[in-house]
Amino acid sequence: MANIRVLVVDDHALFRRGIVAVLTGQDGIEVVGEATDGLEAIKKARTTNPNVILMDLNMPNCNGLEATKALQAEVPRINILILTVSDREADLFTAMRFGARGYILKNVEPEELVRNIFHIAQGGVIVSSLVATNLLDEFKRLAGETAEKKASAAIEKVLSPREEEVLQLVAKGATNKQIADSLTISENTVKTHLRNIMEKLHLANRSQAAAYAAKKSVQ
Repeated sequence: MANIRVLVVDDHALFRRGIVAVLTGQDGIEVVGEATDGLEAIKKARTTNPNVILMDLNMPNCNGLEATKALQAEVPRINILILTVSDREADLFTAMRFGARGYILKNVEPEELVRNIFHIAQGGVIVSSLVATNLLDEFKRLAGETAEKKASAAIEKVLSPREEEVLQLVAKGATNKQIADSLTISENTVKTHLRNIMEKLHLANRSQAAAYAAKKSVQ
């Protein structure tokens, strides 16, 4: 299996190099570059072909939010994991709406950082209940009450029992392979179910689907 190619993006040199030091020498991970702002991240992503980008939010010239939006529009296969000092940052929810796969706090333990990188690279998402609630509130403000009610009805009336099972596993952060193994179906079947779920619920990406399911599970 090929190494996971990681690009580290943060304007604080000490923190950025600390992450690089942690990841260097880890089995299955290759650090392919560093960037100090969003513009450099976009350029480096084009030349280094990363699987995962660790993206800081607050940077000069072009912040992580702008870079995430641009990269997901240009190269949506790249998995972006947000670096943040607090999971209450408003920009975090917008970044996930733009397609980021999740977030990690900057005080994360090295072992958890490595686990999260593997998880994201395999197609998983990282969405806490707090982020799920705030993210869905953001969707509601953008789409309006009618769209929210339509989506709420869809989970009960439109999704098949199998699609509901897939959605709940997505909310738990499961990868396509983990979902396939759990439900004894193929990964291609999981992908088909996910496409159908997002179309039926009018969601744009896996992060939104995970957030929606996570919020529904605590209501």
